[in-house]
Amino acid sequence: MDITGLDGAYYNYFLFSLVLLSPILLLVFTQRKTRLPPGPFAWPVIGNLFDLDGKKPHIALSRLAQSYGPLISLRFGARLVVVASSPEAAREIFMTHNRDLSGRHVVQLAKILPQIDTSMIAMAAECNERWRFLRSTAHSELFSAQALESFSQIRLDKAKEMLDFLASKDGEVVKISDILLATSANIMSNAMVSQDIVSWKNIGEVRRCIRRLLEFGIPGLADLFPAIGCLDFWTKQKAVECTRILRETWIDIVSKRRGGRADVAFCSRDFLDVLVENSFDDYQIYNLLTEFLISSETISTAIEWAMAELTRNQEASSKLLDELMKYEIEGTALSEKHLTQLPYLQACIKETLRLHPPTPLLVPRRASQTCEFMNYNLPKDSLVVVNAYALGRDEKSWEDPQGFKPERFLGTSLDVKGTHYELLPFGGGRRICAGYPLALKQIQLLLASLVYAFDWLHPPGMEPTNLDMSEKFGFTLARENPLLLIPRIRNDMQKDWAEALGLKKF
Repeated sequence: MDITGLDGAYYNYFLFSLVLLSPILLLVFTQRKTRLPPGPFAWPVIGNLFDLDGKKPHIALSRLAQSYGPLISLRFGARLVVVASSPEAAREIFMTHNRDLSGRHVVQLAKILPQIDTSMIAMAAECNERWRFLRSTAHSELFSAQALESFSQIRLDKAKEMLDFLASKDGEVVKISDILLATSANIMSNAMVSQDIVSWKNIGEVRRCIRRLLEFGIPGLADLFPAIGCLDFWTKQKAVECTRILRETWIDIVSKRRGGRADVAFCSRDFLDVLVENSFDDYQIYNLLTEFLISSETISTAIEWAMAELTRNQEASSKLLDELMKYEIEGTALSEKHLTQLPYLQACIKETLRLHPPTPLLVPRRASQTCEFMNYNLPKDSLVVVNAYALGRDEKSWEDPQGFKPERFLGTSLDVKGTHYELLPFGGGRRICAGYPLALKQIQLLLASLVYAFDWLHPPGMEPTNLDMSEKFGFTLARENPLLLIPRIRNDMQKDWAEALGLKKF
């Protein structure tokens, strides 16, 4: 074709089209030279966006894995994404190639935030010295065995407050997710800053704030097409809003702490004290506190799913209550230290996390360098996603994978701590969720407390077997419709609620 004969307008159009298509042509040429995992055809520019169900991508990816295999490759804009959906593939990621695949893709919004250099989860691009320091500090101050023991009374007190509040709602319909979020958030905030940040009255506002912050982590157009980053004014506006929310949430607490603690003689040092002592600036502190606070959403979501499953499976609920009753301590409520010894409680928690992993696609990893992976070549900066939802429902690993059967875990060594690759609700490898020890403590305590103290009924007209179990995909795998339940104080607790719960022995 002789382009010299084209007039000026068509010539400019041709050049403009060539510029737009050149990245796509480069990707096609690169893909032909690189042996990638199989996957569906990727359309020019948009890639495989149409292959995902926009509302439930974890299910769409599970179906694609059934067609193309446990390791598939997809393109979203200019991004290559490899999705693992089998225990074998997960093992390769979290064990064999743990170092090479330990990076994170930092979304465009995070790159322009003032606290970008202080993150432990989504914004830490590499496992560098800064990240290791933050990780070790958080472990020693919040998640170590010693730290968990030191905060045990906080957890017990907040659980008691939750039960007292529910007792005041005896016979009324309650939105259990809000009550769980408030309790979990205050457990976390007391460990971090030695005070509650949520009340029963402002829980709706706090939930909206957390959900909004989670939305900021969703990749935008500039993440799919980095070349347009300079034109992405919407992301800049979101960064301003994100910074405002973080500042309004924590500024009063941090400012007062920088002025010194009047209660220093009565309170032990907390996580905020450690950050101040190590010269973190305000926005770095805001970000770290928020990352841990957001974990309350995943904890409350997990317990809400557990309650939904138990209330529609009366046999499992009865077995759990019977086990809790056998381990009563001196006729009062349960002792936290005994909860780990209750096999059916632990089985119910594992079964819930198998069916309803709080983060169904975990947090994506990024290849820090090109590597060979299960006989395929994985280019540098590729994103690697582990579909924890697919792992938990894999027919090769689980008998009747769609059913809620806690008994499947009795007498087995399967756990959720990242070493059994068919069950990875908290991830694995060096990027495993740092707070999972505290998360498990909270889940077992709050779930056991709810089952022990109350009989739970569904609102009139709602049959338990017909309970809507639809999911709403997001950073967390929440219920499409919040779980509404009616608490009834158990008959043998009616006489003296405070004595039955054992305010000091709980």
